[in-house]
Amino acid sequence: MSILPEQRKAHLLSRVAEYGKLSKKSQFGGYSLMVDEVIFAITADNEFYLKGSGFAETLYKANNMDAYVYLKKGIPITLRYYRITQAIWRNSAKLNQYIDFAYHYSTQEFLGQQKQPRRIKDLPNLGIALEKKLNQVGINRIEELRTIGAKACYLKLIAQPKQGNSDLLLALAGAIVGCHRSVLPSQLKMELLNWYKELSVKSY
Repeated sequence: MSILPEQRKAHLLSRVAEYGKLSKKSQFGGYSLMVDEVIFAITADNEFYLKGSGFAETLYKANNMDAYVYLKKGIPITLRYYRITQAIWRNSAKLNQYIDFAYHYSTQEFLGQQKQPRRIKDLPNLGIALEKKLNQVGINRIEELRTIGAKACYLKLIAQPKQGNSDLLLALAGAIVGCHRSVLPSQLKMELLNWYKELSVKSY
C-alpha cells in the first residue's frame, strides 16, 4: 500500500474496513485493490482510481474524473478506472460516497459475471441431453446458439420438419432470450408458432 500517500492510505483502509479485508495484487502497472475477490479500485503513480461499473461510471465521467491509461508494450489502453481528483479528496463525504459506489457496483458486476451461464445446458429450457444434440449439429457454444437463432437451430436439430414440435422451437427461443418458454414475449411466441405451422404444412 506504500504506493498511496499515507493520508490517503489511512482513509482508504478506514473506509473499506466496513466491507471486509482489503487485499491487493500487482496489475496494470500498479496494484488492484479488492475485497473478497471484488476489484473496485487500482493505484498507480501515487494516484487512486475507482472502477467504473454501472451508474458509477456515468457519475465519474460527469465529475471529470480522468480514465486510467495503461501502456501495454507501448500501446495506450484506456481502462474503466477513474482518478479521484484533488477536489474529491478534500471532500470526505463525496469521497466516501464514490468509494461506496465503486465497491457496490463492482460487486454487482462481479456477481452478475458469476451467474452467467457458461454452457448451453445451463440456459433456460435446455439440459445436458439437448446440449449434446446441439453439439452433434455443430452448435457448441452459447454465442453460436444466439447467433444462429431459434429457427435455424431448430432446423439443424431435426432431420425432417415433421419430426419436431413447437415446444422444442419455443424452448430454443426462450434459451436465447433468457426465459422459460411459457413466458416468452407474446409477439415473439406468435411469430414462432406461425412459422412452425407454415413449416409443418410444407413438410407434408
